Amino acid sequence: MPIEKDVSELNDRFEALLYEARVNEITLRKFQSFELALLESESLAGLIEALLYKYRTGFGWDLVTLTLVDPSYDIRRFLEQSSINIKDYKDLIFLQDETLLNNVYNGSEIPLLTPYSDDTHAFLFSSATERPGSIGLLPLMRNRQLIGSFNVGSFKKDRFHEDAATDFLEHLAAIISACIETSLAKERLKHLGLIDNLTGVNNRRFFDQRLLEEAARSKRNLASLSCLFIDIDHFKKINDTYGHQTGDEVLKYIARIIREQVRTIDIVARFGGEEFTVLLLDSETDMATEIAERIRSKIAHKPFETPDKDSINLTASLGISTLRPEQCEEPLDTVTKEFVESADKALYIAKNSGRNRVISFTEE
Repeated sequence: MPIEKDVSELNDRFEALLYEARVNEITLRKFQSFELALLESESLAGLIEALLYKYRTGFGWDLVTLTLVDPSYDIRRFLEQSSINIKDYKDLIFLQDETLLNNVYNGSEIPLLTPYSDDTHAFLFSSATERPGSIGLLPLMRNRQLIGSFNVGSFKKDRFHEDAATDFLEHLAAIISACIETSLAKERLKHLGLIDNLTGVNNRRFFDQRLLEEAARSKRNLASLSCLFIDIDHFKKINDTYGHQTGDEVLKYIARIIREQVRTIDIVARFGGEEFTVLLLDSETDMATEIAERIRSKIAHKPFETPDKDSINLTASLGISTLRPEQCEEPLDTVTKEFVESADKALYIAKNSGRNRVISFTEE
């Protein structure tokens, strides 16, 4: 009968709506749990770990990557200073500017659910060994500017499609963006007291803190650690002749040269006055000597030009010491003190044997 048919259809629609409501409730709880984990992350590294790895299985995402715009290398530096090896995070992608992301989103500020296109989306899933069939891309915006993209992929071509609702994803994108901004602000605040205000490199306090950490890591990973001590020759004469303002510019110039010649994983610090130090991770004496010679040569062969167009010929003396895993016995503070003093002794020899040279410490 018609009435019985109508009742049956209404029941079917009701059951379908009820099922959809249950699915949405389960999905909502998953998103709320995910967002809570992001908001409770205590560090930038912890936030990235949660984004990339902790919830992909629960949501049934086959691929998850995070793309961040990092023109000044700040995010990478914060991670490296937290002893994070970025190479271990294959799904974390850095861009120098937002050009590629602008090409993907084309001005849209809402998530994109779309079939995967190798021409357009390959850089977002560069770590994947198998390409997704469909993808969901969440634009990360702060102050109407793209700061990154949270990218999820499925091997099923119909998992993410243009007609699907994006309410949950829009909210999640806003949460992720806010968490990234907050984490970066915390990192900047944390490192504010560990940076030399004049040169922009790390200060003595940061160096001392990382020295113990890296010595422990050296012992754990059976890898050598080298230290460079760098002193600008005749720096007092520069101050006396050209003034302290020019002397400050020389210090900034030398700090820039040192940073350009070492790796991003190495730790550069202003030790005090005109003296700088570098911790070279996973570095034997030969490698340390090669890097030290590059720094010395770069300083010596490029005169510094003052604002008044005066040309100052600069040189620097460098001392090297190497700490090997078998030397890293407890207490580490004693071992590291001798390690640094050895580099300082080598520097003293370099300065007293003519300057503008590199000397490696030996027991003899």
